[in-house]
Amino acid sequence: MTHPLTVRMMAFEVPSTEDFNPLYIAGNATLSYLHTALGLYAVYLEPFMVKSMRRVMPQIRDEALRESVDRFCRQESQHYQKHADFNKVVLARNYPGLEVRMKQLRDEFDGYLRDRSDRFCIGFVEGFESYTAQSALTMVASGLYEHELTDPRFAKLFKWHLIEEIEHRNVAYDIYQHLYGSYLVRAYMCWRAQRHLFRFYADCMRILSAAEGGRGGAHYRTSFKHRLLFSRISPFAKRLRTLLPGYTPHHLRVPASISTQAEQLSSKAVSIQ
Repeated sequence: MTHPLTVRMMAFEVPSTEDFNPLYIAGNATLSYLHTALGLYAVYLEPFMVKSMRRVMPQIRDEALRESVDRFCRQESQHYQKHADFNKVVLARNYPGLEVRMKQLRDEFDGYLRDRSDRFCIGFVEGFESYTAQSALTMVASGLYEHELTDPRFAKLFKWHLIEEIEHRNVAYDIYQHLYGSYLVRAYMCWRAQRHLFRFYADCMRILSAAEGGRGGAHYRTSFKHRLLFSRISPFAKRLRTLLPGYTPHHLRVPASISTQAEQLSSKAVSIQ
């Protein structure tokens, strides 16, 4: 029987530095910089998630959950490796201040692994995943990746990533409940992890907007209002939902079209496991 969490080895066409348009999502600065921020965040977050999950594997008493955690880790490992390839193109544009912010991000995740408990790390993973499970459903359904002004190379990368986020949406929640189960701690870690993510989003959007606006003019800038909307106001309902006592990703409604798109991804993969 095929496991519901499919590990796909994908091959994507990566733009050259000369061929890269920083407004690659619908020709829109805010949406493009938001996706760039996610790709940059992923290359340090996802290794942290994989190491955190692997560290508690010996404590998992349920064989099915152990296999799901293993597949979660293998999916996430593929994600950050592919984002790293695309990030090289982004970082080649030499955004002032971005290297320092990326180092800060890397040091924070290294510090969590070094200094924090397994409960903190798994709680952080669950807090992040509880938001992105909802966000992925919204983004895939939005039509942005089929937009005529969206670069199809980036569209394929992000759509693959987000569909696999939907596939493994239950794993971090299930392992947190299996090992720890405290609602108050889970709610606190949701708030903390999501705040960490959206602070990075806001910082990246500001850095990218300043640099690209200086190069290309107003069309390449994001306003403070838009940065506030996308990094604070727009995510509020999804973030609040994760804090409620009855929240579980098992109750998220996943349209049948996601399974169809997942099968299409599998058919295009170099290999699947």
